[in-house]
Amino acid sequence: MQGRYLILLLVLAVMCGCARTAQVNGVQRELLKPARDADARGQQELAFELYRDLAEDGIAVAQYQVARRYETGEGTQVNYAEAARWYSSAAEMGFDRSYVRLAKLYEFGSGVPQDLDQAFVYYNKAAEAGDGSVHYKLGTMLERGRGTNVDVAAAAGHYEIAANDGDYLAQLELARFYEQGLGVAQDQAAAEHWYAEGAKGARKAAGRGDVRAQEILAGLYLEGKGVAVDREQAVTWFNTAAQKGHLSSQIKLARVFDSNDGAPRNAPLAARYYQMAADQGHGGAQYALGRMYATGDGVPRDETAAKDLLLKAAAQGETRGYVVLGDMYAAGRGIPENDSEALKWYMEAARHGDPNALYRIGGMYEGGRGVTQDPVQALMWYMLAEQEGYQASQEPVQRLSAGMDADEVRRAGQLAQAWRRGNLSS
Repeated sequence: MQGRYLILLLVLAVMCGCARTAQVNGVQRELLKPARDADARGQQELAFELYRDLAEDGIAVAQYQVARRYETGEGTQVNYAEAARWYSSAAEMGFDRSYVRLAKLYEFGSGVPQDLDQAFVYYNKAAEAGDGSVHYKLGTMLERGRGTNVDVAAAAGHYEIAANDGDYLAQLELARFYEQGLGVAQDQAAAEHWYAEGAKGARKAAGRGDVRAQEILAGLYLEGKGVAVDREQAVTWFNTAAQKGHLSSQIKLARVFDSNDGAPRNAPLAARYYQMAADQGHGGAQYALGRMYATGDGVPRDETAAKDLLLKAAAQGETRGYVVLGDMYAAGRGIPENDSEALKWYMEAARHGDPNALYRIGGMYEGGRGVTQDPVQALMWYMLAEQEGYQASQEPVQRLSAGMDADEVRRAGQLAQAWRRGNLSS
């Protein structure tokens, strides 16, 4: 009896291998049952082994299950390359649930080289196979030209499909499209309708603890889109997300308190939320908080803390902190006075087009601080600052020009022009 059972299994396996299709037939269903039973019992490692054996025999659903386990680490080690390989095998057999998973791997370069074109292809395949969850993604890719050409009309079409399916993110994007007339005829009534629908969806998701939705809902209350303007509600929802470590909400809430828009500025609260974001390594927050410590704005004045924060921000390419660092070295605030170090930071800021730095370098050449005193060089830097719209530069430009001969003034202008070409031409 046992021998006849083994023969039957062999016959079934042969039949299974011949039927390379995404559809599960009766034979495959029987072969899949032990793996599914192991999965139901929580025996993940056994389920993985059984699915892998069937995947190698060409059963598409087993290939998908193996890929998913390699992606999530259920019953095996995470291996994105193997996940991509098995998703690809299932996709080639037309197993449509593989399309969206494979698209995400290509979008983020997980297990495969990042390839937005391929991601777009597979998201499109998923949509054509009836997966409604991808229309919002397709809309964003078409709007931004990621993996495809920009096509706002097509983007609007995908947003509309997703919006009608209740996707609040798509509803808000569609509202924006109607508001601005992007890919659709401008229609304020339609915009208001979709903002209101999107706000309802965001509120539901926010209530479930979705931090992204909490941030979006806060923004809607702040702008009065889909809901009445309500700064207190905006602050409440930003804070809810911020307390969970949501970096973007921390920054936005800091900026709410750092402005005079709708309520008096609250520097201590701004500093509190900048600190949260700075602790997570956000360069902009480190810069903002560094400036506050440098001047004692909302926090006790602490030049050492200011320097540490500004150096961290500068290391991340946050150019706005360069002039502040230069000022601290020039004045010896909290650090030893060092004109050469001040000039270094001013130069870094100047290369990024900061007119404050251009003006300060002019002052250093005029006074001979950190450099040999040189009125022509000073005039050159003042000219550059004036050309960048720095009003305070007008007085030294006129004063120094009046004390020079025409050749010196012309030389300063030529130096300014050459420096601009080499550093500010873009």
